[in-house]
Amino acid sequence: MTRYLKIILLLLIVLFIGTFSQAQEPTEKEDYLDISAVINLDSFTVVASREGFSVAEFIQLVKEDDSFLNAFHNLRFLNYKSDNNFTFKSKKDKILASNNCKIQQQIIEENCRQTKVLEENPKGKFYKNKKKREYKFYTSKMHDRLFYAHRKSCTGQDPSFEPTDDSKLEKYVSELKKLIFKPGKKANVPLIGDKTAIFEKKMTKYYDYSIQSEVYKNEIDCYVFIASVKDQYLKDKEGKTVIKYLKTYFSKEDFQVMGRNYQLKYNTALYEFDLSMDIELDFFENKYVPTYIQFEGFWDLPFFKKESGDFTLTFYDFNSYK
Repeated sequence: MTRYLKIILLLLIVLFIGTFSQAQEPTEKEDYLDISAVINLDSFTVVASREGFSVAEFIQLVKEDDSFLNAFHNLRFLNYKSDNNFTFKSKKDKILASNNCKIQQQIIEENCRQTKVLEENPKGKFYKNKKKREYKFYTSKMHDRLFYAHRKSCTGQDPSFEPTDDSKLEKYVSELKKLIFKPGKKANVPLIGDKTAIFEKKMTKYYDYSIQSEVYKNEIDCYVFIASVKDQYLKDKEGKTVIKYLKTYFSKEDFQVMGRNYQLKYNTALYEFDLSMDIELDFFENKYVPTYIQFEGFWDLPFFKKESGDFTLTFYDFNSYK
């Protein structure tokens, strides 16, 4: 596996992982019933279940949800602006580099887009070569690859999991999309295997699962699904889990996904990462769009420099192509 491919694989996991997959589709119903039997409910959810709220159906909804796949895919077909703020730090928490930038995506023709950098303020060694837009940090490289279209870029409307070409890179990317965005799909992901499949029987012993009632951002009454590693496994058997904490908000009114936050942590003799993410969704013209992404974390791969930092991405001024 080439050096660049390793970078892309890890950073795709960093940026978008935030859900879980089920590797064995034939046993989906059996596994689903097991989860429903062990899930913890708060008092509000207990009352709701007596009035018709189905825990089993809700868990199935969680597993089948494709809101995040659709939201990020929808970005490719909209005019929008985005504020992107990056900070990279040393081991001793000293700021090494930063950049505050504003970009604008324009749909130049149907299904085709291009990105403009409206303004930016890089500090430190954010760029290796600013004129050529060569980044020093791999997180910035991947952000550019995922969100910028420096030249005309055209995409099909169907958010397919199929690779766009026969390259190894695109095949890995398509597998990661299954893992990240669509629970219930088998995904052959290098490095961490099926450790993110938190609904499989062999993984359930490590987790506590719960459904709670909570008001999201002081505005939206939600059912909240939470999966967290049991206390006794947070240190012991650390290599057995990747997702340490996952929380997803579903509006009670229509079961639409409002947001998700999670922590990923993995430590082996070969590599290590510790990442936290917070993502918020909204609607534009009845379609999901991401409005906010916050990341904070650290990762270390062999033969690469350790990287630690944080970023926030804010999306706004959505407009359809006319």
